[in-house]
Amino acid sequence: MLNIELKKYQQIWLDLSFLILLAGIVYLLIHVYSNLIVPFRPLSKISLSPVSLIAYSMYSVIRMFAAYALSLIFALGYGYLAARTRFGEIILVPLLDILQSIPVLSLMPAIVLFLISLFPKSNIGLELAAIVMIFTAMAWNMAFSVYQSLRSIPKDLVYVSSLYQFSPARRFLWLEMPFSSISLIWNSMMSFAGGWFFLSVNEAFVLGNRAFRLQGIGAYMSVAQEHGNTMAMVYSIIAMGAIIILVDKLLWKPLIVWSDKFKIEDTGNEQAAKSFILNYLKRLMLIKKIDQIVVHYSKRPKVLFPGKHAKHKIKHALLFVFKPMLLLLLGIFIVLVLFGVYRAGSILSGLTSHELIYILTSVSLTFVRVMATLLIGVAWAVPAGVYIGLRKELAAKLQPVVQFFASYPAPMLYPVVLLLLSSMHVGLGIGSVVLMLLGAQWYILYNTISGAMSLSDDLLGVKRLFNIKGLVLWKQIILPAIAPQLITGIITAAGGAWNASIVAEYVLYKDKIIYTRGVGTLINLAIEHNNFHLLLGGTLAMIAVVVVINITVWKRLYKSVNQLHQLES
Repeated sequence: MLNIELKKYQQIWLDLSFLILLAGIVYLLIHVYSNLIVPFRPLSKISLSPVSLIAYSMYSVIRMFAAYALSLIFALGYGYLAARTRFGEIILVPLLDILQSIPVLSLMPAIVLFLISLFPKSNIGLELAAIVMIFTAMAWNMAFSVYQSLRSIPKDLVYVSSLYQFSPARRFLWLEMPFSSISLIWNSMMSFAGGWFFLSVNEAFVLGNRAFRLQGIGAYMSVAQEHGNTMAMVYSIIAMGAIIILVDKLLWKPLIVWSDKFKIEDTGNEQAAKSFILNYLKRLMLIKKIDQIVVHYSKRPKVLFPGKHAKHKIKHALLFVFKPMLLLLLGIFIVLVLFGVYRAGSILSGLTSHELIYILTSVSLTFVRVMATLLIGVAWAVPAGVYIGLRKELAAKLQPVVQFFASYPAPMLYPVVLLLLSSMHVGLGIGSVVLMLLGAQWYILYNTISGAMSLSDDLLGVKRLFNIKGLVLWKQIILPAIAPQLITGIITAAGGAWNASIVAEYVLYKDKIIYTRGVGTLINLAIEHNNFHLLLGGTLAMIAVVVVINITVWKRLYKSVNQLHQLES
Protein backbone atom coordinates (compact mmCIF):
# COMPACT_ATOMS: atom_id res chain seq x y z
CA MET A 1 0.00 0.00 0.00
CA LEU A 2 2.84 2.36 0.91
CA ASN A 3 4.55 1.47 -2.35
CA ILE A 4 1.46 2.47 -4.32
CA GLU A 5 1.21 5.80 -2.49
CA LEU A 6 4.90 6.57 -3.12
CA LYS A 7 4.50 5.81 -6.83
CA LYS A 8 1.42 8.03 -6.95
CA TYR A 9 3.26 11.00 -5.40
CA GLN A 10 6.27 10.31 -7.64
CA GLN A 11 4.02 10.47 -10.70
CA ILE A 12 2.49 13.75 -9.49
CA TRP A 13 5.94 15.31 -9.05
CA LEU A 14 7.02 14.11 -12.48
CA ASP A 15 4.01 15.72 -14.17
CA LEU A 16 4.38 18.86 -12.07
CA SER A 17 8.06 19.23 -13.02
CA PHE A 18 7.11 18.90 -16.71
CA LEU A 19 4.44 21.61 -16.38
CA ILE A 20 6.94 23.92 -14.63
CA LEU A 21 9.41 23.38 -17.50
CA LEU A 22 6.69 24.19 -20.04
CA ALA A 23 5.74 27.34 -18.14
CA GLY A 24 9.41 28.41 -18.10
CA ILE A 25 9.73 27.92 -21.86
CA VAL A 26 6.51 29.90 -22.48
CA TYR A 27 7.76 32.75 -20.24
CA LEU A 28 11.10 32.81 -22.07
CA LEU A 29 9.37 33.01 -25.47
CA ILE A 30 7.13 35.86 -24.25
CA HIS A 31 10.22 37.69 -22.95
CA VAL A 32 11.97 37.27 -26.32
CA TYR A 33 8.85 38.47 -28.16
CA SER A 34 8.77 41.60 -25.97
CA ASN A 35 12.32 42.37 -27.20
CA LEU A 36 11.22 41.93 -30.81
CA ILE A 37 8.59 44.65 -30.69
CA VAL A 38 10.90 47.31 -29.28
CA PRO A 39 11.69 50.30 -31.56
CA PHE A 40 14.14 49.55 -34.39
CA ARG A 41 17.75 49.35 -33.12
CA PRO A 42 20.26 48.41 -35.84
CA LEU A 43 23.08 48.39 -33.28
CA SER A 44 22.16 46.67 -30.01
CA LYS A 45 24.50 47.34 -27.10
CA ILE A 46 26.66 44.29 -26.33
CA SER A 47 27.98 43.97 -22.77
CA LEU A 48 31.02 41.71 -22.34
CA SER A 49 30.13 40.73 -18.77
CA PRO A 50 29.62 36.96 -18.18
CA VAL A 51 26.16 37.62 -16.66
CA SER A 52 24.93 39.24 -19.89
CA LEU A 53 26.29 36.26 -21.82
CA ILE A 54 23.64 34.02 -20.20
CA ALA A 55 20.81 36.09 -21.72
CA TYR A 56 22.61 36.39 -25.06
CA SER A 57 23.04 32.62 -25.19
CA MET A 58 19.30 32.12 -24.67
CA TYR A 59 18.50 34.55 -27.50
CA SER A 60 20.87 32.73 -29.85
CA VAL A 61 19.48 29.30 -28.93
CA ILE A 62 15.92 30.50 -29.63
CA ARG A 63 17.02 31.85 -33.05
CA MET A 64 18.71 28.53 -33.77
CA PHE A 65 15.63 26.48 -32.87
CA ALA A 66 13.33 28.81 -34.83
CA ALA A 67 15.57 28.33 -37.88
CA TYR A 68 15.72 24.57 -37.24
CA ALA A 69 11.91 24.31 -37.07
CA LEU A 70 11.63 26.10 -40.43
CA SER A 71 14.39 23.88 -41.85
CA LEU A 72 12.68 20.68 -40.68
CA ILE A 73 9.35 21.65 -42.28
CA PHE A 74 11.14 22.68 -45.48
CA ALA A 75 13.30 19.52 -45.57
CA LEU A 76 10.35 17.14 -45.18
CA GLY A 77 8.24 18.91 -47.81
CA TYR A 78 11.01 19.64 -50.31
CA GLY A 79 12.69 16.26 -49.89
CA TYR A 80 9.39 14.43 -50.40
CA LEU A 81 8.52 16.37 -53.57
CA ALA A 82 12.06 15.94 -54.93
CA ALA A 83 11.96 12.17 -54.39
CA ARG A 84 8.37 11.42 -55.35
CA THR A 85 7.62 13.65 -58.34
CA ARG A 86 9.03 13.90 -61.85
CA PHE A 87 9.18 17.68 -61.44
CA GLY A 88 11.30 17.17 -58.32
CA GLU A 89 13.79 14.92 -60.08
CA ILE A 90 14.26 17.31 -63.01
CA ILE A 91 14.02 20.70 -61.26
CA LEU A 92 14.08 20.49 -57.45
CA VAL A 93 17.19 18.33 -56.98
CA PRO A 94 19.48 20.49 -59.20
CA LEU A 95 17.92 23.62 -57.67
CA LEU A 96 18.68 22.32 -54.16
CA ASP A 97 22.30 21.71 -55.14
CA ILE A 98 22.50 25.32 -56.36
CA LEU A 99 20.81 26.78 -53.28
CA GLN A 100 23.06 24.97 -50.79
CA SER A 101 26.16 26.23 -52.65
CA ILE A 102 25.17 29.91 -52.72
CA PRO A 103 27.16 31.69 -49.97
CA VAL A 104 25.05 33.05 -47.12
CA LEU A 105 26.92 36.34 -47.31
CA SER A 106 25.84 36.94 -50.92
CA LEU A 107 22.18 36.59 -49.88
CA MET A 108 22.57 38.82 -46.83
CA PRO A 109 22.12 42.28 -48.41
CA ALA A 110 18.85 41.38 -50.14
CA ILE A 111 17.42 39.50 -47.12
CA VAL A 112 18.32 42.14 -44.53
CA LEU A 113 17.18 45.16 -46.53
CA PHE A 114 13.93 43.47 -47.61
CA LEU A 115 12.91 42.35 -44.09
CA ILE A 116 13.89 45.66 -42.49
CA SER A 117 11.70 47.45 -45.04
CA LEU A 118 8.78 45.17 -44.06
CA PHE A 119 9.20 46.03 -40.33
CA PRO A 120 10.73 49.55 -40.27
CA LYS A 121 9.57 50.42 -36.75
CA SER A 122 10.69 47.32 -34.79
CA ASN A 123 13.51 44.81 -34.54
CA ILE A 124 11.37 42.00 -35.98
CA GLY A 125 12.91 42.49 -39.43
CA LEU A 126 16.47 42.15 -38.09
CA GLU A 127 15.53 39.06 -36.05
CA LEU A 128 13.81 37.44 -39.03
CA ALA A 129 16.84 38.22 -41.21
CA ALA A 130 19.15 36.42 -38.74
CA ILE A 131 16.77 33.43 -38.55
CA VAL A 132 16.43 33.22 -42.34
CA MET A 133 20.21 33.36 -42.81
CA ILE A 134 20.68 30.59 -40.22
CA PHE A 135 17.94 28.68 -42.10
CA THR A 136 20.00 28.91 -45.31
CA ALA A 137 22.88 27.24 -43.45
CA MET A 138 20.66 24.40 -42.15
CA ALA A 139 17.91 23.53 -44.60
CA TRP A 140 19.69 22.21 -47.70
CA ASN A 141 21.63 19.48 -45.91
CA MET A 142 18.46 18.18 -44.20
CA ALA A 143 16.47 18.27 -47.45
CA PHE A 144 19.19 16.26 -49.21
CA SER A 145 19.05 13.75 -46.37
CA VAL A 146 15.27 13.26 -46.73
CA TYR A 147 15.56 12.99 -50.53
CA GLN A 148 18.37 10.42 -50.33
CA SER A 149 16.51 8.32 -47.73
CA LEU A 150 13.25 8.26 -49.69
CA ARG A 151 15.07 7.29 -52.87
CA SER A 152 16.85 4.37 -51.19
CA ILE A 153 13.86 2.68 -49.46
CA PRO A 154 14.08 -1.08 -50.16
CA LYS A 155 11.65 -2.17 -52.87
CA ASP A 156 10.25 -5.01 -50.78
CA LEU A 157 9.03 -2.48 -48.16
CA VAL A 158 7.46 -0.34 -50.89
CA TYR A 159 5.77 -3.47 -52.26
CA VAL A 160 4.34 -4.34 -48.81
CA SER A 161 2.96 -0.80 -48.39
CA SER A 162 1.28 -1.11 -51.82
CA LEU A 163 -0.06 -4.54 -50.91
CA TYR A 164 -1.75 -3.12 -47.82
CA GLN A 165 -3.03 -0.15 -49.90
CA PHE A 166 -1.39 2.55 -47.78
CA SER A 167 -2.53 6.05 -48.62
CA PRO A 168 0.31 8.56 -49.34
CA ALA A 169 -0.10 10.05 -45.86
CA ARG A 170 -0.05 6.65 -44.15
CA ARG A 171 2.94 5.48 -46.21
CA PHE A 172 4.80 8.66 -45.24
CA LEU A 173 4.07 8.22 -41.50
CA TRP A 174 4.55 4.44 -41.30
CA LEU A 175 7.33 3.82 -43.83
CA GLU A 176 9.05 6.86 -45.30
CA MET A 177 9.44 8.99 -42.16
CA PRO A 178 10.72 6.12 -39.95
CA PHE A 179 13.11 4.96 -42.68
CA SER A 180 14.48 8.53 -43.03
CA SER A 181 14.75 9.17 -39.28
CA ILE A 182 18.33 8.00 -38.57
CA SER A 183 19.86 9.94 -41.46
CA LEU A 184 17.63 12.99 -40.81
CA ILE A 185 18.57 13.17 -37.12
CA TRP A 186 22.32 12.94 -37.78
CA ASN A 187 22.04 15.51 -40.57
CA SER A 188 19.96 17.71 -38.26
CA MET A 189 22.85 17.70 -35.80
CA MET A 190 25.21 18.66 -38.62
CA SER A 191 22.84 21.37 -39.84
CA PHE A 192 22.60 22.75 -36.31
CA ALA A 193 26.40 22.85 -36.24
CA GLY A 194 26.33 24.65 -39.60
CA GLY A 195 24.02 27.25 -38.09
CA TRP A 196 26.50 27.94 -35.28
CA PHE A 197 29.27 28.28 -37.90
CA PHE A 198 27.80 31.53 -39.29
CA LEU A 199 26.25 32.78 -36.05
CA SER A 200 28.85 35.52 -35.49
CA VAL A 201 28.18 36.72 -39.07
CA ASN A 202 24.38 36.51 -38.73
CA GLU A 203 24.19 38.45 -35.46
CA ALA A 204 26.77 41.13 -36.36
CA PHE A 205 26.98 42.06 -40.03
CA VAL A 206 28.00 45.09 -42.09
CA LEU A 207 26.45 46.20 -45.39
CA GLY A 208 28.53 48.88 -47.02
CA ASN A 209 28.68 51.73 -44.49
CA ARG A 210 25.73 50.38 -42.45
CA ALA A 211 26.26 48.08 -39.43
CA PHE A 212 23.63 45.79 -37.86
CA ARG A 213 23.99 43.90 -34.58
CA LEU A 214 21.65 41.75 -32.46
CA GLN A 215 22.09 40.60 -28.88
CA GLY A 216 23.41 37.01 -28.95
CA ILE A 217 26.43 34.84 -28.33
CA GLY A 218 27.59 35.35 -31.93
CA ALA A 219 27.62 39.15 -31.51
CA TYR A 220 29.32 38.70 -28.10
CA MET A 221 32.10 36.67 -29.78
CA SER A 222 32.46 39.25 -32.53
CA VAL A 223 32.71 42.21 -30.11
CA ALA A 224 35.13 40.31 -27.83
CA GLN A 225 37.40 39.65 -30.80
CA GLU A 226 37.18 43.28 -31.97
CA HIS A 227 38.21 44.54 -28.50
CA GLY A 228 40.86 41.84 -28.03
CA ASN A 229 39.21 40.86 -24.71
CA THR A 230 40.77 37.45 -23.96
CA MET A 231 38.58 36.71 -20.91
CA ALA A 232 35.40 37.45 -22.87
CA MET A 233 36.60 35.03 -25.57
CA VAL A 234 37.14 32.38 -22.88
CA TYR A 235 33.64 33.04 -21.49
CA SER A 236 32.15 32.64 -24.97
CA ILE A 237 33.99 29.31 -25.45
CA ILE A 238 32.65 28.05 -22.09
CA ALA A 239 29.11 29.25 -22.92
CA MET A 240 29.22 27.64 -26.37
CA GLY A 241 30.45 24.37 -24.88
CA ALA A 242 27.67 24.40 -22.25
CA ILE A 243 25.00 25.06 -24.91
CA ILE A 244 26.28 22.27 -27.18
CA ILE A 245 26.38 19.76 -24.30
CA LEU A 246 22.89 20.71 -23.05
CA VAL A 247 21.34 20.53 -26.54
CA ASP A 248 23.04 17.18 -27.08
CA LYS A 249 21.80 15.70 -23.80
CA LEU A 250 18.29 17.17 -23.94
CA LEU A 251 17.55 16.72 -27.66
CA TRP A 252 19.98 14.79 -29.87
CA LYS A 253 20.76 11.89 -27.51
CA PRO A 254 17.05 11.05 -26.92
CA LEU A 255 16.35 11.33 -30.66
CA ILE A 256 19.25 9.01 -31.54
CA VAL A 257 18.05 6.42 -29.00
CA TRP A 258 14.46 6.73 -30.28
CA SER A 259 15.50 6.37 -33.95
CA ASP A 260 17.51 3.19 -33.27
CA LYS A 261 14.28 1.17 -33.32
CA PHE A 262 13.82 2.01 -37.02
CA LYS A 263 16.90 0.09 -38.15
CA ILE A 264 15.97 -2.57 -40.71
CA GLU A 265 17.10 -5.96 -39.42
CA ASP A 266 15.77 -9.40 -38.64
CA THR A 267 17.81 -9.94 -35.48
CA GLY A 268 17.04 -8.17 -32.21
CA ASN A 269 19.26 -5.55 -30.66
CA GLU A 270 20.41 -6.91 -27.30
CA GLN A 271 22.25 -3.81 -26.13
CA ALA A 272 19.77 -1.04 -26.77
CA ALA A 273 20.97 2.46 -25.94
CA LYS A 274 19.21 4.39 -23.18
CA SER A 275 18.35 8.03 -22.57
CA PHE A 276 17.34 9.63 -19.28
CA ILE A 277 15.22 12.27 -21.05
CA LEU A 278 13.41 9.66 -23.16
CA ASN A 279 12.65 7.56 -20.07
CA TYR A 280 11.43 10.69 -18.27
CA LEU A 281 9.01 11.55 -21.10
CA LYS A 282 7.72 7.96 -21.28
CA ARG A 283 6.84 8.07 -17.56
CA LEU A 284 4.78 11.27 -17.84
CA MET A 285 1.05 10.72 -17.37
CA LEU A 286 0.31 13.61 -19.75
CA ILE A 287 2.20 11.85 -22.58
CA LYS A 288 0.45 8.56 -21.78
CA LYS A 289 -2.97 10.26 -21.96
CA ILE A 290 -2.16 11.88 -25.32
CA ASP A 291 -0.98 8.50 -26.61
CA GLN A 292 -4.22 6.84 -25.44
CA ILE A 293 -6.32 9.49 -27.21
CA VAL A 294 -4.37 9.06 -30.46
CA VAL A 295 -4.71 5.25 -30.29
CA HIS A 296 -8.42 5.51 -29.47
CA TYR A 297 -9.23 7.75 -32.43
CA SER A 298 -6.90 5.88 -34.80
CA LYS A 299 -9.12 2.81 -34.27
CA ARG A 300 -12.09 4.75 -35.67
CA PRO A 301 -11.02 5.45 -39.25
CA LYS A 302 -14.57 5.69 -40.55
CA VAL A 303 -15.30 8.58 -38.21
CA LEU A 304 -12.09 10.44 -38.96
CA PHE A 305 -11.77 9.71 -42.67
CA PRO A 306 -14.43 9.80 -45.38
CA GLY A 307 -15.14 6.85 -47.65
CA LYS A 308 -13.78 6.43 -51.17
CA HIS A 309 -16.78 8.07 -52.86
CA ALA A 310 -16.63 11.06 -50.51
CA LYS A 311 -12.85 11.31 -50.99
CA HIS A 312 -13.37 11.42 -54.76
CA LYS A 313 -15.83 14.30 -54.40
CA ILE A 314 -13.57 16.19 -52.01
CA LYS A 315 -10.64 15.75 -54.40
CA HIS A 316 -12.62 17.17 -57.34
CA ALA A 317 -13.88 20.07 -55.21
CA LEU A 318 -10.36 20.91 -54.08
CA LEU A 319 -9.03 20.73 -57.65
CA PHE A 320 -11.87 23.02 -58.81
CA VAL A 321 -11.00 25.59 -56.11
CA PHE A 322 -7.21 25.36 -55.98
CA LYS A 323 -6.31 24.72 -59.62
CA PRO A 324 -7.06 28.32 -60.74
CA MET A 325 -5.20 29.62 -57.67
CA LEU A 326 -2.16 27.44 -58.45
CA LEU A 327 -2.20 28.59 -62.08
CA LEU A 328 -2.39 32.20 -60.92
CA LEU A 329 0.52 31.70 -58.50
CA LEU A 330 2.51 29.97 -61.24
CA GLY A 331 1.85 32.90 -63.57
CA ILE A 332 2.97 35.40 -60.91
CA PHE A 333 6.09 33.31 -60.26
CA ILE A 334 6.97 33.23 -63.99
CA VAL A 335 6.48 37.01 -64.24
CA LEU A 336 8.72 37.54 -61.18
CA VAL A 337 11.38 35.23 -62.63
CA LEU A 338 11.31 37.06 -65.98
CA PHE A 339 11.52 40.41 -64.19
CA GLY A 340 14.43 39.07 -62.11
CA VAL A 341 16.20 37.89 -65.27
CA TYR A 342 15.68 41.31 -66.86
CA ARG A 343 17.02 43.12 -63.78
CA ALA A 344 19.97 40.73 -63.52
CA GLY A 345 20.77 41.32 -67.18
CA SER A 346 20.70 45.09 -66.73
CA ILE A 347 22.98 44.83 -63.65
CA LEU A 348 25.42 42.45 -65.38
CA SER A 349 25.65 44.75 -68.40
CA GLY A 350 27.78 47.04 -66.22
CA LEU A 351 30.56 44.44 -65.96
CA THR A 352 33.80 45.29 -67.76
CA SER A 353 36.05 42.73 -69.51
CA HIS A 354 38.58 43.10 -66.69
CA GLU A 355 35.87 42.29 -64.09
CA LEU A 356 34.72 39.26 -66.11
CA ILE A 357 38.26 37.86 -66.15
CA TYR A 358 38.52 38.59 -62.41
CA ILE A 359 35.26 36.69 -61.75
CA LEU A 360 36.31 33.64 -63.84
CA THR A 361 39.76 33.35 -62.23
CA SER A 362 38.31 33.85 -58.72
CA VAL A 363 35.66 31.13 -59.18
CA SER A 364 38.23 28.77 -60.74
CA LEU A 365 40.66 29.16 -57.83
CA THR A 366 37.90 28.61 -55.25
CA PHE A 367 36.72 25.55 -57.20
CA VAL A 368 40.21 24.02 -56.94
CA ARG A 369 40.22 24.70 -53.17
CA VAL A 370 36.75 23.16 -52.78
CA MET A 371 37.88 19.97 -54.56
CA ALA A 372 41.03 19.80 -52.39
CA THR A 373 38.86 20.26 -49.28
CA LEU A 374 36.57 17.38 -50.33
CA LEU A 375 39.48 15.04 -51.07
CA ILE A 376 41.10 15.67 -47.69
CA GLY A 377 37.72 15.40 -45.91
CA VAL A 378 36.87 12.06 -47.56
CA ALA A 379 40.37 10.68 -46.91
CA TRP A 380 40.04 10.95 -43.11
CA ALA A 381 36.30 11.28 -42.37
CA VAL A 382 35.10 8.12 -44.17
CA PRO A 383 37.40 5.65 -42.34
CA ALA A 384 36.85 7.49 -39.03
CA GLY A 385 33.07 7.67 -39.52
CA VAL A 386 32.77 3.95 -40.35
CA TYR A 387 34.95 3.02 -37.37
CA ILE A 388 32.80 5.13 -35.01
CA GLY A 389 29.44 4.16 -36.53
CA LEU A 390 30.05 0.41 -36.30
CA ARG A 391 30.76 0.68 -32.56
CA LYS A 392 27.64 1.89 -30.79
CA GLU A 393 29.26 2.45 -27.41
CA LEU A 394 32.09 4.43 -28.98
CA ALA A 395 29.58 6.41 -31.09
CA ALA A 396 27.61 7.28 -27.94
CA LYS A 397 30.79 8.54 -26.22
CA LEU A 398 32.26 10.42 -29.17
CA GLN A 399 29.04 11.92 -30.52
CA PRO A 400 29.00 14.85 -28.02
CA VAL A 401 32.73 15.46 -28.70
CA VAL A 402 32.20 15.49 -32.47
CA GLN A 403 29.11 17.66 -31.99
CA PHE A 404 31.15 20.18 -29.97
CA PHE A 405 33.95 20.53 -32.54
CA ALA A 406 31.48 20.63 -35.44
CA SER A 407 29.29 23.22 -33.71
CA TYR A 408 31.96 25.59 -32.49
CA PRO A 409 32.09 28.54 -34.94
CA ALA A 410 35.22 27.84 -36.98
CA PRO A 411 35.86 31.54 -37.83
CA MET A 412 36.69 32.05 -34.14
CA LEU A 413 39.51 29.50 -34.53
CA TYR A 414 40.94 31.15 -37.64
CA PRO A 415 43.41 33.44 -35.77
CA VAL A 416 44.98 30.37 -34.08
CA VAL A 417 45.12 28.42 -37.36
CA LEU A 418 46.58 31.41 -39.21
CA LEU A 419 49.26 31.75 -36.52
CA LEU A 420 50.23 28.09 -37.05
CA LEU A 421 50.20 28.47 -40.84
CA SER A 422 52.30 31.63 -40.59
CA SER A 423 54.87 29.81 -38.43
CA MET A 424 55.12 27.17 -41.18
CA HIS A 425 55.37 29.89 -43.88
CA VAL A 426 52.13 28.73 -45.55
CA GLY A 427 50.18 31.47 -47.34
CA LEU A 428 46.42 31.91 -47.37
CA GLY A 429 46.21 30.55 -50.92
CA ILE A 430 46.87 27.06 -49.55
CA GLY A 431 45.95 27.85 -45.95
CA SER A 432 42.37 28.72 -46.92
CA VAL A 433 41.86 25.01 -47.75
CA VAL A 434 42.61 24.23 -44.09
CA LEU A 435 40.16 26.94 -43.00
CA MET A 436 37.46 25.65 -45.37
CA LEU A 437 38.07 22.11 -44.12
CA LEU A 438 37.20 23.20 -40.55
CA GLY A 439 33.64 23.91 -41.73
CA ALA A 440 33.10 21.28 -44.45
CA GLN A 441 34.64 18.06 -43.13
CA TRP A 442 31.93 17.44 -40.52
CA TYR A 443 29.23 16.93 -43.18
CA ILE A 444 31.16 13.91 -44.51
CA LEU A 445 31.88 12.57 -41.00
CA TYR A 446 28.28 12.88 -39.76
CA ASN A 447 26.79 11.26 -42.86
CA THR A 448 29.33 8.44 -42.76
CA ILE A 449 28.57 7.77 -39.07
CA SER A 450 24.81 7.73 -39.76
CA GLY A 451 25.34 5.38 -42.72
CA ALA A 452 27.50 3.02 -40.65
CA MET A 453 24.99 3.10 -37.78
CA SER A 454 22.22 2.17 -40.24
CA LEU A 455 24.05 -1.05 -41.16
CA SER A 456 21.86 -3.92 -39.97
CA ASP A 457 23.17 -6.54 -37.57
CA ASP A 458 22.31 -9.08 -40.29
CA LEU A 459 24.95 -7.63 -42.63
CA LEU A 460 27.48 -7.42 -39.82
CA GLY A 461 26.67 -11.04 -38.94
CA VAL A 462 27.45 -12.08 -42.53
CA LYS A 463 30.79 -10.26 -42.24
CA ARG A 464 31.68 -12.17 -39.07
CA LEU A 465 30.36 -15.50 -40.39
CA PHE A 466 32.49 -15.44 -43.56
CA ASN A 467 35.40 -13.56 -41.91
CA ILE A 468 35.29 -10.82 -44.56
CA LYS A 469 38.09 -8.28 -44.09
CA GLY A 470 40.18 -5.63 -45.80
CA LEU A 471 39.37 -4.27 -49.25
CA VAL A 472 36.74 -6.96 -49.88
CA LEU A 473 34.82 -5.83 -46.78
CA TRP A 474 34.90 -2.18 -47.91
CA LYS A 475 34.06 -2.94 -51.54
CA GLN A 476 31.33 -5.55 -51.00
CA ILE A 477 29.60 -4.44 -47.78
CA ILE A 478 30.57 -1.09 -46.26
CA LEU A 479 30.77 1.27 -49.26
CA PRO A 480 27.58 -0.04 -50.97
CA ALA A 481 25.70 0.21 -47.65
CA ILE A 482 26.80 3.75 -46.76
CA ALA A 483 26.89 5.05 -50.36
CA PRO A 484 23.65 7.14 -50.23
CA GLN A 485 24.65 8.88 -46.99
CA LEU A 486 28.23 9.33 -48.20
CA ILE A 487 27.15 10.98 -51.48
CA THR A 488 24.83 13.26 -49.49
CA GLY A 489 27.72 14.11 -47.18
CA ILE A 490 30.07 14.95 -50.06
CA ILE A 491 27.46 17.12 -51.81
CA THR A 492 26.60 19.05 -48.64
CA ALA A 493 30.30 19.32 -47.77
CA ALA A 494 30.87 20.89 -51.19
CA GLY A 495 28.14 23.42 -50.39
CA GLY A 496 29.70 24.00 -46.97
CA ALA A 497 33.10 24.55 -48.57
CA TRP A 498 31.71 27.14 -51.03
CA ASN A 499 30.04 28.90 -48.08
CA ALA A 500 33.18 28.69 -45.92
CA SER A 501 35.22 30.30 -48.71
CA ILE A 502 33.53 33.61 -47.82
CA VAL A 503 35.27 33.69 -44.44
CA ALA A 504 38.33 31.54 -45.34
CA GLU A 505 39.67 33.57 -48.26
CA TYR A 506 39.15 36.97 -46.59
CA VAL A 507 40.12 36.96 -42.91
CA LEU A 508 40.49 39.65 -40.23
CA TYR A 509 43.76 38.84 -38.42
CA LYS A 510 45.58 41.10 -35.95
CA ASP A 511 43.48 44.15 -36.98
CA LYS A 512 44.32 43.71 -40.66
CA ILE A 513 42.70 41.93 -43.57
CA ILE A 514 44.49 38.90 -45.03
CA TYR A 515 43.04 37.67 -48.30
CA THR A 516 43.76 35.56 -51.35
CA ARG A 517 42.13 35.63 -54.76
CA GLY A 518 38.88 33.66 -54.85
CA VAL A 519 35.12 34.01 -54.92
CA GLY A 520 35.07 34.63 -51.14
CA THR A 521 37.29 37.68 -51.48
CA LEU A 522 35.32 38.84 -54.52
CA ILE A 523 32.00 38.73 -52.61
CA ASN A 524 33.44 40.45 -49.52
CA LEU A 525 34.96 43.27 -51.58
CA ALA A 526 31.77 43.65 -53.65
CA ILE A 527 29.67 44.03 -50.47
CA GLU A 528 32.13 46.48 -48.89
CA HIS A 529 32.12 48.72 -51.98
CA ASN A 530 28.39 48.25 -52.77
CA ASN A 531 29.41 46.79 -56.15
CA PHE A 532 26.22 44.81 -56.84
CA HIS A 533 27.02 43.94 -60.47
CA LEU A 534 30.30 42.30 -59.35
CA LEU A 535 28.46 40.54 -56.49
CA LEU A 536 25.78 39.20 -58.83
CA GLY A 537 28.32 38.23 -61.49
CA GLY A 538 30.43 36.26 -59.00
CA THR A 539 27.40 34.51 -57.51
CA LEU A 540 25.99 33.55 -60.93
CA ALA A 541 29.40 32.29 -62.11
CA MET A 542 29.59 30.08 -59.03
CA ILE A 543 26.04 28.82 -59.65
CA ALA A 544 27.02 27.93 -63.23
CA VAL A 545 29.95 25.84 -61.94
CA VAL A 546 27.66 24.08 -59.44
CA VAL A 547 25.08 23.30 -62.16
CA VAL A 548 27.72 21.78 -64.43
CA ILE A 549 29.06 19.61 -61.59
CA ASN A 550 25.50 18.60 -60.67
CA ILE A 551 24.72 17.41 -64.21
CA THR A 552 28.04 15.71 -64.92
CA VAL A 553 28.83 14.20 -61.48
CA TRP A 554 26.21 14.26 -58.72
CA LYS A 555 23.19 13.28 -60.81
CA ARG A 556 25.01 10.26 -62.26
CA LEU A 557 26.33 9.25 -58.85
CA TYR A 558 22.87 9.44 -57.29
CA LYS A 559 21.45 7.29 -60.09
CA SER A 560 24.19 4.67 -59.72
CA VAL A 561 23.91 4.64 -55.92
CA ASN A 562 20.11 4.26 -55.95
CA GLN A 563 20.34 1.31 -58.33
CA LEU A 564 23.05 -0.27 -56.21
CA HIS A 565 21.32 0.36 -52.88
CA GLN A 566 17.86 -1.00 -53.71
CA LEU A 567 17.81 -4.16 -51.55
CA GLU A 568 15.29 -6.64 -52.88
CA SER A 569 14.02 -9.76 -51.15
